Amino acid sequence: MDVLISELIERTSDSIHSFEYSHSTVSQYQMAWRALAAYFRDHGQALFSRSLAEQYLQESKTKLEAGIIKHWRHQLNCRTVHVLLECFETGRIAWKYYEDPPVYLHQSAFLRLYPDYLDHLQAEKKAAGTLQTYGVVARQFLEYLEQRKIQEIAAVGLNEIGAFIPCISKQYRPASMRTVLTALRCFLRYVEAQDLTPIRLSNALPGSMGRVSPIVPTLTREEEQHLLEAAEPLRATASGKRDYAMLLLALRLGLRSIEIIRLKREDIHWHSNTIEIVGAKSGRRLVLPLLAEVGNAVADYILNGRPASPLPYVFLSSAAPYRCLSGHANCYGISRKLMAKAGIRQEKGARRGFHCLRHSLATRLLANGTPLPIISSLLGHQNKESTKVYLSTDLERLRACALPLRGIEVSQEELR
Repeated sequence: MDVLISELIERTSDSIHSFEYSHSTVSQYQMAWRALAAYFRDHGQALFSRSLAEQYLQESKTKLEAGIIKHWRHQLNCRTVHVLLECFETGRIAWKYYEDPPVYLHQSAFLRLYPDYLDHLQAEKKAAGTLQTYGVVARQFLEYLEQRKIQEIAAVGLNEIGAFIPCISKQYRPASMRTVLTALRCFLRYVEAQDLTPIRLSNALPGSMGRVSPIVPTLTREEEQHLLEAAEPLRATASGKRDYAMLLLALRLGLRSIEIIRLKREDIHWHSNTIEIVGAKSGRRLVLPLLAEVGNAVADYILNGRPASPLPYVFLSSAAPYRCLSGHANCYGISRKLMAKAGIRQEKGARRGFHCLRHSLATRLLANGTPLPIISSLLGHQNKESTKVYLSTDLERLRACALPLRGIEVSQEELR
């Protein structure tokens, strides 16, 4: 069936109106479709072509790996092409989640190795976040090998490992490269254990990396108050009730973004005033007190703001089709919006995510004299050493550690 690319875009655009997407989402789809239409024009193609659309996605992926476009833009390209393909093949669009693009591996050895490695990680009972990160890094490494025309792991040398690191660093922030290298080391040690390589490939990775002590982003008490005051008037709307409840879960209980969006109604025990969840990183069961302020905000949303839905999750999207919030981006959008309204942390480069609120809770507990082991338990840290980073925020105790300058006076002549 032949159809003009412009006609297919118009037909698909009409079909998604039933999903009641927000105006900004529709605008993003239109922007991506305009870019796709321009790509077809540049290739002298007026009719829609599946092969050319797939070529467009492959070039989008190449730009992502080269650092030319961001991950969100590549995901948008994938989603918009997928719905065009569905409309082209079936004549209609059925709403669904559009996951990340499939793994682009072609070598049979890699196609067998990749799922075997994922099974190994699951057998090791890695946490969900670790599974995803380690799997992504392994896939990126195998795709890199294919681009270099390497057909099996046995042919990989130490030079390929060394060349991959600066290549992959274009896709990650410097602070994330420590995790990337840990994930890559795990994969290389797996292939070594399976006798798939004659050399110790993991030797090409640095044995250790210097850790830079981070400056933990926190809010002052005044900033916390401004934030809550800015969020309070928004509670007149359903989405405002949701955002306020999510804000308090991060600010008062220190929940991570992923723990908030995965919170289920069955996790809230109203009779005992507790919230029981599985920590996103530790995998351990956490029992947290349901403070009255937090419980009232969550109950207000459930009773007066949450749309009717059989989904078990507490927090849902505010527009149909009602679904679970998709990830960190939703939480970041909420906190960024509220901080902008409150006029706090608007400096360039300032951290504005929910993790900043989690840091604020730890800092406040530390200032009140709460022992580090208790703070670690409340925050769900698997390694209690992770909590020590908050010691840098306790200014009063740091001042007590400062050494006096008496005895090292310098004369004016020495300064010249």
